[in-house]
Order: sequence, then C-alpha cells, then structure tokens
Amino acid sequence: MDALPTTRTTLRTHVAAAAGTAICYFLFYTINEWLFRQTEFTEGIAWIYLPAGVRLICTLLFAEAGCVGLLVGSTLTAATYRLFPHDPITTAGYCLISAAAPYIAYRFTLSGMDLRRSLANLTSTRLMACILLYALTNPLFQLLWFVMRGVSPHFWSGLVVMSIGDLCGSILVVYLFRFLLSLLPLPRR
Repeated sequence: MDALPTTRTTLRTHVAAAAGTAICYFLFYTINEWLFRQTEFTEGIAWIYLPAGVRLICTLLFAEAGCVGLLVGSTLTAATYRLFPHDPITTAGYCLISAAAPYIAYRFTLSGMDLRRSLANLTSTRLMACILLYALTNPLFQLLWFVMRGVSPHFWSGLVVMSIGDLCGSILVVYLFRFLLSLLPLPRR
C-alpha cells in the first residue's frame, strides 16, 4: 500500500524536474538570443551559448528527468525560434542531440570520474572536468549531424567555435547558479 504514494511522489518529482528543465532551457535560450545573437558564427553556432550551462546543470541534478526536459525544451525552442524551418529531420536530430549529449557526458562522469549520483563528491575540479567534457561532446555530435545534413560545411571551425561557446556558456551559468545559491540561507545544524 505504501508503494503507490511513493511512486506518485517520485513521478511528480520527475515531471516537475523535466518541466522545470524545459522552462529553464527555453528561458536561457531566449536570453542568449537577446544578448548574443549578433555574435553568432553561423546559424546554430555561437561564441557564447548559455543554454549549454542549463543542459549541464539540469542533467547533473535531474539525470533522466533532466534529459527529458532538455528534449522538450529544445523542441519548444526549435518550434518557437524556427530553427531549420524547412528541415524537420535536422531539427529533430538537433533536439535529440541537445538532450542526449549532456546525458552521455553525465553517464561517463558517473563511471569515469567516480561521481556519485547524489553529487556529494562533486568538487570544483570534477565540475570543471564535466564542463570540459560536455563542451567537447555536444559540439562534436551537433557538428557531425550538421555536416551530415548539409547545414554547416564548417566542421573544424564550427567545432572550435561551438566548443568555446558551450564552455563559456556553461561556466557563466554554473557561476550564476553558484552565486544564486550563495544568496540562500544555510540550514541550521
């Protein structure tokens, strides 16, 4: 009898995490468009990409629920901002990679860096390693997809710029979240 309320609570928590991730991703994409649109290298490749940080943080915090939220958020973003408007296959691949790449990096960090799911042993060094791993994983998958689809002929230059953009965006967002968390009162012991 006790399993049913626990299952409902867990489901609600996962749905809330996925919804929060989707909303956060969309908001940071909108902010990024407003602040950095004029500095884009080419369509879909930016020198600073704030949603990369949201992808990383939400995947680290919410794992699979974060991945689902990123898929929903990137789909909503692609529809709202008409990314690749005449190519739904490229758009679908973009959305899938946007959700899968941070999750793959997350799974690798769990095993390769001995990171616990609770993030109890997440040090600044491990966090920076996660950021670097993600800043290489996502651009590699996205650029391979873009080249295969004929969207971007600039593989190497695109890879460098997208990696820099994801790295800068991730660092900015991680430190923004760190600053916001520092404003919260510490629990009493």
